Amino acid sequence: MRKFGFTALVSFLFLLASCMNMGGSSGEDGAIRVALPGSGSRGAYTLSKENVKTYKVALLLDGENLKTQTSEAGGADIVFDELEPATYTVQVEAYDTIDVLLARKSETIKVTAGETAECSIALKLFASSILDSGYILWKYSSNSYDYYRNSSISEDAENLCHFYGDLTGAAEDLKENWYCLSKSDGGPVSLYRWNGNSNTVLKNDFDSDFSFLSDPLYYDDTTDTLWLAGHNSSSADFCLSKNAAPSSIASIATINKVNGFDTNGGLRTCVAFAIRESDVYIAYEDVDTNGNLVYCLQHGKISGDGPFVFEPIGSPKTVSDLDLGVSGAITDVAILYDGTVYVLVSNVGNSSGDSGDSFIYNYNQSNTMYSRGALLKIQSTSSGFEVVDTLGWTGSSRQIAPVGDAIYGGESLKPLTAYIPSLSENSKKFYGPRRFVAIKPKEIAIADCGANFVMPNCNERQNGKRFDHNRVVTVSLSSFAILGATELKNIKFSNLTLDGSGISGGYINAIGCEDKNNDKIEEQ
Repeated sequence: MRKFGFTALVSFLFLLASCMNMGGSSGEDGAIRVALPGSGSRGAYTLSKENVKTYKVALLLDGENLKTQTSEAGGADIVFDELEPATYTVQVEAYDTIDVLLARKSETIKVTAGETAECSIALKLFASSILDSGYILWKYSSNSYDYYRNSSISEDAENLCHFYGDLTGAAEDLKENWYCLSKSDGGPVSLYRWNGNSNTVLKNDFDSDFSFLSDPLYYDDTTDTLWLAGHNSSSADFCLSKNAAPSSIASIATINKVNGFDTNGGLRTCVAFAIRESDVYIAYEDVDTNGNLVYCLQHGKISGDGPFVFEPIGSPKTVSDLDLGVSGAITDVAILYDGTVYVLVSNVGNSSGDSGDSFIYNYNQSNTMYSRGALLKIQSTSSGFEVVDTLGWTGSSRQIAPVGDAIYGGESLKPLTAYIPSLSENSKKFYGPRRFVAIKPKEIAIADCGANFVMPNCNERQNGKRFDHNRVVTVSLSSFAILGATELKNIKFSNLTLDGSGISGGYINAIGCEDKNNDKIEEQ
């Protein structure tokens, strides 16, 4: 998986999947009996409790979780009864002694009235052990980014890797080496490998015809491979470099075209990607029939060692209410050890157009501000993929209005329409997720960057203000819920700006509201 590796997979087939209808229920209802590895008399494999402690078995109908039951390893069969005749899905998850997810499998089962469907589930362990990755963060300043790695969430670590220009990501391998691209103002791009505080230059200079993605590095732990991605500056072709456990400048492979991915003359620009063995997801910018910028996600297979061949699986889906259920830009993609795909979407800016991290307020116009985002949980299918869950999205707006008689330029200031988490929601919502910065056995950490606003409070003689958020949000992999957020006070991930009428720096001005020591966010 990308950036933060896991140990190689160790496969164990515990039990062949088998579902059949047998007698045992009565009346118009039916039932499902689920035999787990080592459970009851039906267990075909005696599973050591050193591997798996607990099974969670969920019963789903049309994607809705009807009920979840838990069983200890070696325990009795799990039975779901009083079921109306229909086709159900049974999902089994295995957890170890510290509640780390080890395996997952689903089976489709048809329930017939008056009968019990017997079902055994085939499970395959994802890994025998899982690496705790470090946190790779960065600091933005004057159009440059300084990267650093730490064992905990910290803003005080030493800057180890400097890049002048657009943001570039970093990747970590199984041996706790991490890789980043370094560039000075006007200098060449170099690839570094860091271990502790020591570094090795793997490549001093890249072909000037090659332009990197905004996040060009991805590490696949299943094959111990570091990938670099970008575009040929003259042909606009999407290109990759495949590197097996790089240790020296000689090991950095040639950057090759990816055949099968059409950039449409440069209109389709890749922004993020994830590769696990032959499985690949590519996120890219495109232009719709009206000339509007859209973000798309495409699932496919990749083969070869260069040039590469990309074979799409199904059609791409756009970041929209219709396809992915959210709006904004795709900022990162990761494939975890269990095959689940996670996608970050950030929607930061305002209604004046594609303004990136720029907010605009005009006191005599209606204004809409966006600072929100989502983590999408995606499952691969034979026809591409489907979104199975969405976390942290702000789907409804709220009004942020001035307090008191707020006047500027002879007119009353209009309120903001904000698609921004309220103060009471900020521990459950995103402001603008940017990158996966660590992946742990039970959780993932995400760099989240956005803003909140207050309007002038003339009763307290305070101007309005933009409050920036630069934080690391931690998400549980088992419950798919936000566990908490760590606010970083002395760094910023991006350059957030506020412009428009009656604006002074990050303040919204009103006549007579001159106290700019407004350092507290209050709901308005």
